[in-house]
Amino acid sequence: MTKKVTLGSKATPNTIRLSLAALLIAGSSFGVNAATLSGNVAFTSDYLFRGISQTDEGPAVQGGFTLSGESGFYVSAWGSNIKFGEGSMELDILGGWTGALNESWNVDVGVMQYRYPKGDNDVDQFDFFEGYAKFFYDSWTLGVAYSPDYFGTDVNDYYYLSADYKYQMAENFAIDLHFGYNVFEDAEEFSTFLAAGPVSKDTYLDWSLGFSTEVWGAGVSLKYADTDIEGSAECDLCDGRAVLTLSKSF
Repeated sequence: MTKKVTLGSKATPNTIRLSLAALLIAGSSFGVNAATLSGNVAFTSDYLFRGISQTDEGPAVQGGFTLSGESGFYVSAWGSNIKFGEGSMELDILGGWTGALNESWNVDVGVMQYRYPKGDNDVDQFDFFEGYAKFFYDSWTLGVAYSPDYFGTDVNDYYYLSADYKYQMAENFAIDLHFGYNVFEDAEEFSTFLAAGPVSKDTYLDWSLGFSTEVWGAGVSLKYADTDIEGSAECDLCDGRAVLTLSKSF
């Protein structure tokens, strides 16, 4: 179960290296010569991706870094331990641009690849590309993502629509609301993706409600997350659960 995109054909390690090199070269023309490097590390009690546990309901250590230029172009890498298939790690590589559309709206657009060492084979075909766009207005974040070859063998077109709202109750305390809508090509592909039993529809919802704050310079968040995947799918990793995350940016 859980994530994937290929724009045309399956990418190889050489393709990824060439893509990142091209992004860096292109970025240098837009001000990456004045680039800044930032990073983050986190510990979470359960790594959820679109409402589904990637760690068999266990904890995860995560981290990444981003190289960004004054023009808004950036390249980034992020990793986490996982617990499914033959591998034990996920590595995401992405590049994009972020900036202001007008006085009220900002945008973040790009392409990323989800990579799973030992998971990119003829049987599993876990690796995939995904194009994404996020729009920021006040306390809202609206997102859309698309993959023509989503996570797993025989899973093709996939769309993800999301809405996030952060209500700042106090200077150092916020309520966080998330809603996601997952759309597969048909019910058969959704069932293949879950690998947990048949489903009669081609969509599912994921949502979460929680709070976030900062303690001694570290981020702390606690949320309850769930999906509407019916019980007939026998997807224990899709059930509702509380998730605690500690994070630090640098």
